[in-house]
Amino acid sequence: MTQNALPTQPVIQRGAEVERINYSPSSRFRMVFDGAPGLPDFCEDHAGRGDSAPLHRHPWASWELIISGEVRMVIDGNEYTLGAGDSIYVPPNAAHTYVVLSERAHTVGVNLSDGRFPSLQRQAVPLLQAEGGPDMQKLVMLAKEHSVEVLGPPLKL
Repeated sequence: MTQNALPTQPVIQRGAEVERINYSPSSRFRMVFDGAPGLPDFCEDHAGRGDSAPLHRHPWASWELIISGEVRMVIDGNEYTLGAGDSIYVPPNAAHTYVVLSERAHTVGVNLSDGRFPSLQRQAVPLLQAEGGPDMQKLVMLAKEHSVEVLGPPLKL
C-alpha cells in the first residue's frame, strides 16, 4: 500500500448506517470499511457459540482482533485459542478456519484483499441462507471467483 492510495480527507462511517450481513441466526456481521486496491478492508462480527467458517485459504494477509469472547483458530494445522484482547495474523495462502467457543464473541478483522473480501461476503449471504441449508457447491464456486479456495468443512465444537 502506498501513501498515494490513502484518502486525503477523514473518512467516517457511522455504525447505524453500515449494512449488516447475518450469516446465521446468531451472527451480526458488518463491513466497517470496504477497502479497495491498496487499501485494507475492516469487518466486525458478533457471533454465537459454534459459528464457524469452512477451512479455506486466500492470497491476501488478514488480522483478527478478539474484542470479547473466546475463539479457536486453526492456521496451517496449528491450533490457537484466543480471548479478549488477543490478535492473530493470518499469512497469505495459509489454510485457516475458526469456531466460536464462548456463548458470544466480538471480533474485528482487517484484510488486504483489494476489495475481494467484502464482495464475497455480500454475495455469499443468499447462498448461506438458501432454503434447505447452504448451497455449498455454489459457495465454493463464488469463493473461487474471489480468489478463495475452500479446502474443507467448518470446525465443530
